[in-house]
Amino acid sequence: MPKKQDPASLRRSARVNVRIPVTISGTLPDHQPFTEDTFVVTVSKYGAKLQTRQPLKVGMKVKLKPHCRRESGLFKVVWMGREGSPRQGEVGIEYLEVFNLLGIAFPE
Repeated sequence: MPKKQDPASLRRSARVNVRIPVTISGTLPDHQPFTEDTFVVTVSKYGAKLQTRQPLKVGMKVKLKPHCRRESGLFKVVWMGREGSPRQGEVGIEYLEVFNLLGIAFPE
């Protein structure tokens, strides 16, 4: 029987658990603008996981601004927690342009 690979070994970057207050904003699929104060809960070199009440969809672009910084960054939604599951409301986002917006440095 083949060995199962640890999912963490397949990742492009390490994950760091955090609780960073941010504001996210964008336009919903029904063309309504939204803004929400929420938290990033996991950070990697290439993106983050956050919690939201918004009905975001994979492929949407979202602006994220940490409360402690003047800069904001543009991200793409790459996965959504399934409704009715323990991950409901969790969203995986990926930087459209990688930079250290959330204040955690990762090795090259």
